[in-house]
Amino acid sequence: MKILIVDDSELLRERLIEHLAKLPDAQAFIEAENILEANKLIGELNPDVIITDIRMPGGSGIDLVKKIRATDKSTLIIVLTNYPYVQYRDAALEAGANYFFDKTNEFEKVYSTLYEISNS
Repeated sequence: MKILIVDDSELLRERLIEHLAKLPDAQAFIEAENILEANKLIGELNPDVIITDIRMPGGSGIDLVKKIRATDKSTLIIVLTNYPYVQYRDAALEAGANYFFDKTNEFEKVYSTLYEISNS
């Protein structure tokens, strides 16, 4: 499983990689610190999973989800944010995100969700 992590926080990306490296089928981790980088990497590397924040330099994670879903219905998309407001959750899910998690209270759900998917 190739996992793209899109977040402007290097610390968060490192923490996610450390945590998700325990997944049995994690093959590669790809990092992008902004939307422009993410768009380029998605086109080049075709990740199986994209984990994105909402607010970043160069654009919104919700706009990234919309762009991906315009051409790709199969990539698993997780929005992981410090802004767990209902309006963001609704917008992300409406745009096509599969999951929406709060970084503070639901960080562990990223791993458990991917673990369940990889074992199903």
